[in-house]
Amino acid sequence: MNRVGSAQQNSPWDDFDGLGHYYRFRPEYPPRIAQQLRAMLSSAEGGRIVEVGAGTGLFTKSLAKVFGPRFTILALEPNEDMRQHAQLQTPIGAPIVYLDGVAEQLPAEDSSARLIAAASAVHRFDRPLFYKEAERMLTRDGLLAFVHYEPDDKTSPFVDNFLSVIERALPSYQRRRSSRPEGGYFDLNIMGELTELPAFENVGRVSFIFSEPIDWETFKNRALSFTIIQKAIHIKGEAEVLSELLNAFELHRNSNGMVRMPYEAEVITARRK
Repeated sequence: MNRVGSAQQNSPWDDFDGLGHYYRFRPEYPPRIAQQLRAMLSSAEGGRIVEVGAGTGLFTKSLAKVFGPRFTILALEPNEDMRQHAQLQTPIGAPIVYLDGVAEQLPAEDSSARLIAAASAVHRFDRPLFYKEAERMLTRDGLLAFVHYEPDDKTSPFVDNFLSVIERALPSYQRRRSSRPEGGYFDLNIMGELTELPAFENVGRVSFIFSEPIDWETFKNRALSFTIIQKAIHIKGEAEVLSELLNAFELHRNSNGMVRMPYEAEVITARRK
């Protein structure tokens, strides 16, 4: 997620143009994630939080609710469409400022942030540059946090069928691996990377499953929020992809027209020395 190159080049965040509307159908981040981070910073009575790759503010608003008005949140999002939706969907008076910004050039002074967080965004960062910026900007004992959730296909035949729709359209798609903006997939080992950084300590990971019942309209619009589904539509056409998604939904829906969709959430943290 960097700005190196000419203005004519495609940027990693261009994939999200036009998707802001669909993000309101995504599940909220469970409150226990922000609560965990607040507990890890229990001695801090206030300060600055920086969220990088804030999208439409799903996690930003959860942070604001849990941390309260004594903390100001600087939410960086380089995609204009996503940022506009975030601003429209954030309550007036919330201690949040949305800015155009990227992970590799954090717009704040040294030692000024209690918490730097990224939710479902780190795979698009130039991580060595971002880690240097996080080291510069975090206070001593400040917290670096990476939050992520993804549909859990290990326990859900419905999710397995959903991901199979993508695989049929995009044979190169690889489940449970991170996508590169330029194409392809890789194994992202955040804990391993953080452990190698001399400026950080107490690297830890927590994961859990959460789920919610959804109807067809929610599932359809939620699927359309994924860049990988948009790529499938580009290959096979919207009508065919939506037809396959509907077939998967109908196969698993209950008598009330609902399907339960599980997610695996992950929180990885490290403390600034």
